[in-house]
Amino acid sequence: MGLHLNKPVFLRFVFLALGVFFVSCASVPRASFPGEEKGRELSVLPAGAKVYLWVDVAKGRPLLDVISFAGMSGKNIADILDSTDSAGAAVFPAELAQGRRFFLVAAGAYPRFKANFSLAFSKDWKKRKSVTGNSYWYSSKNNIALALGSDLAMVSDTDPFENFPVETLPRGFIEFSRELVLAGWMNNPSDSINGFLDSLGIPLKVPAEEFFFGAERISPTSQEPWVLVFRVKTPSAVQARSLLTLFSMARFFIMSGPGAGQRGGAGNLPGLGALLFSNTPVLDRDTLTLRTAPLDEGGIALLFNMISLYSN
Repeated sequence: MGLHLNKPVFLRFVFLALGVFFVSCASVPRASFPGEEKGRELSVLPAGAKVYLWVDVAKGRPLLDVISFAGMSGKNIADILDSTDSAGAAVFPAELAQGRRFFLVAAGAYPRFKANFSLAFSKDWKKRKSVTGNSYWYSSKNNIALALGSDLAMVSDTDPFENFPVETLPRGFIEFSRELVLAGWMNNPSDSINGFLDSLGIPLKVPAEEFFFGAERISPTSQEPWVLVFRVKTPSAVQARSLLTLFSMARFFIMSGPGAGQRGGAGNLPGLGALLFSNTPVLDRDTLTLRTAPLDEGGIALLFNMISLYSN
């Protein structure tokens, strides 16, 4: 997706966008979200992106705290996270972007007056008029457009008020993400999933119609308190059962083969395969759900980084 490979793709976009909240601001109309609390930011994101992500910043803070970015100090990141409750992001690969590469909506409590004051004296930001008549700020240096209210922010690389069709939440996503602090889905996922499995030396072809992913915190005290959860929907229950058989065979060879006892360090593809296939997939009609072995924050970053490499 045009990002550095040492960062998870979705977190890079989230915090690149959130990073400008404290140097810029504009007026944003209050949004009306559907009744579901989880995923409300996702309901106003543009349709047609490759990857969608929702983050509960408060519950996921230990995971988010390990992410660092060039030019942003630890205090800047902490200030951003302190002011953000949750965020939803959409990422568009180049062939699908149609002029837009990302869009983010975040809910929190933002320093509106301070940001407006700072922006007014910044040479890098200019006020622009949206096609809808609203005003927003744009930085040509960073190619970021920003509209920020006291409790809602929109960030993109084009006019954030532009009229566009909104994405429809996939059926079952709210239920899937209920216990997760970080969750998302990938549109047209088969090529990405199969490319990732191929990189691990796992000769499986997954006929995925739908792909959900997320992170769950299973223990507040363990050194490895996180698990990743993946759900794959196939075209039929018959294909799901066949895929379960193939997964079970792959799991047997991975868990009993060379390097089966290794954990997934950088460059350790057998270890990554063992993490992914440490538990037997759960079959539910036409879907399979996989849960990794417990991971620390670095392990989660590594796995999502690997997946992002094949999500173009």
